[in-house]
Amino acid sequence: MADFESKARRARLRLVGIGVAVVAALAVGGTLVVTNLGDGGTPAKSHADTSPSATPSSSPTSGLLAYTPATARRVPLLKPTTHTNGIGTGFEHSSLGATSAAVSYWQDLDLLDDVTAQKQWAAIADTSATADQGVSEVRKLREAVGLPPSGGSPDNVTFSTHVKAVLARSLDSTGDVVDVWMSYDRYASVRDKGADDNPLRDETDHLILKWESGDWKVTTEAKYTSKVKGPVAYDPDSKYAFAQGWREVSDG
Repeated sequence: MADFESKARRARLRLVGIGVAVVAALAVGGTLVVTNLGDGGTPAKSHADTSPSATPSSSPTSGLLAYTPATARRVPLLKPTTHTNGIGTGFEHSSLGATSAAVSYWQDLDLLDDVTAQKQWAAIADTSATADQGVSEVRKLREAVGLPPSGGSPDNVTFSTHVKAVLARSLDSTGDVVDVWMSYDRYASVRDKGADDNPLRDETDHLILKWESGDWKVTTEAKYTSKVKGPVAYDPDSKYAFAQGWREVSDG
């Protein structure tokens, strides 16, 4: 899984234990997911192009210009109908199902427990995206913050990821392969210390989902990753972001 590459991020993980506080940079944005796509190590956030050339070449219709992601109706995400290996599965065969699966996977994947992560990836990865390769990134991450390569998450640290907006694009003519971009915030909380006062905010990453064996699976097949194009940067108040397809999400 060549595309499962860790990339340095601005995330801050506070590991507090045995009277020692460690603040470390986490490679969380690109860990375990399809984000690099042969860009030579450029952080995935840079895929969201903010240059004038990234805006639509022709003016959007007046209808599209009337809205921004913040003012338009939110996308009502679907809930998983089943749970497999510690992660929600069982999403309907539709574009909304693919979008809902991507958001659910992104928010629920374990960042530090390699055993849990391996089980989760076994449940959501297709044959091109092996769990072992994804788990290797979790182990690298653990070592980067001073933990043993394998083990559970520190019991005094919890993470939460909140996806705010999505942009979904079909990568084939059938609609069975969907590239879902997500704008998200990620928070760390430490027991007895409270929430991180400097969380990750406004990050952008994506997952490619393929309908396979009755559910949406994460794929890294080259024939699909080669078609990925970064979107205009998400901005809740931008009419062009709305015209490009960015939509805020709700829990449905």
